[in-house]
Amino acid sequence: MRLSLAAVMLFVGLSLVLAACGGAGATAPTPAAAGPKVVLTTSPDPPLSGNVELVLTVTDANGQPIPDADVYVFADHTEMSGMMMQGKATAQGGGRYAITANLSMSGTWKISVQVKKSPLNYTQDFNLEVQ
Repeated sequence: MRLSLAAVMLFVGLSLVLAACGGAGATAPTPAAAGPKVVLTTSPDPPLSGNVELVLTVTDANGQPIPDADVYVFADHTEMSGMMMQGKATAQGGGRYAITANLSMSGTWKISVQVKKSPLNYTQDFNLEVQ
């Protein structure tokens, strides 16, 4: 009798452990919601050292334009410390924003774009090769 009671207890214990670890009722992890998207284009294209117009198209996860946001641009030359600029882009309509940046030296510039529109506070970085 002692052996069968121990076997039953072992079976019940293992059943509980397997039920807790098993797939019954388990759900697949939910993928993170897609965030906004910023597309950067330049004029001239490709960008040349000097004044470059940065045009930013900002859309939501469904591809719809995000109008009336505050869009800030930060540019930093990755190979030369102290060469940076920052400013607020001007709304052009339809989720497009523009700013003229003085990218005074060729090379790689890190462009950080911050989009703020309550409750959205999103930042996207770009590496821009200036000739």
